[in-house]
Amino acid sequence: MAYNNLSGTVVLPDRLVTQDLTLHENSILSGNLSTSDGASIINIPRVSNATNNAILTNVDGDANQLFCESNLMFNGSALAITGQVSASLNISASYFYGNGSKLTGISGSGGGSPAFGPTGSLQFQTGSGGLSGSADLVFSGSVLKINGGLKLNRRLISSTVTASVNDYFIGLNSSGGSFEIRLLAAANLASGQMLVVKDENGNLNSNNVIIRASGSQTIDGQNSLVLESSNASVQLYCDGVSKYFIF
Repeated sequence: MAYNNLSGTVVLPDRLVTQDLTLHENSILSGNLSTSDGASIINIPRVSNATNNAILTNVDGDANQLFCESNLMFNGSALAITGQVSASLNISASYFYGNGSKLTGISGSGGGSPAFGPTGSLQFQTGSGGLSGSADLVFSGSVLKINGGLKLNRRLISSTVTASVNDYFIGLNSSGGSFEIRLLAAANLASGQMLVVKDENGNLNSNNVIIRASGSQTIDGQNSLVLESSNASVQLYCDGVSKYFIF
């Protein structure tokens, strides 16, 4: 009985001769490359500049060349980019680091323009996360132009108080008796800052109100002035140093 086995001893010839090996279509060549780097094998992508955590990119459009980008690193949780980032579509993020000083073409309301309204328009929040501006509120040539109403701070007092930096109109109600308005030191205010005091209840003829400057500072050369006529008012501005003036 015969077997389909070939047995014997393989003897290595004293010289190996290389020759072309032609394989049939769909043939598979198997072997052990553990002792070779496979550098001569074609159509296998090769990696150069091997760098820990570097992201691989293609080299010159060659499908067999990959390059480790040392300026493009990912450690599993953070992507570090050294250089510029360019995008043709939107970039989304929970937040951005930095002061945004290098950002251009940024719109506060998601539109295509970085600002709204004509040149010099003041930009203000719309309440919906955007910005707006119009020809009714323009700053040009060191002049603020307002085409509309203007609201200034007002408070009504009926006892002695010290005026604050936020005061503009101070209304008086002296029906309960006389009292004082004590001015802040002029240095606490901006040069040219104004204050308007007005009797709103018509009681000054019986209950006077004194406006007193701070320390030795003056109001038109005097340390204080007295409002004593019904419905009287006075307009003051300061020099931002030590004096108030009536205008």
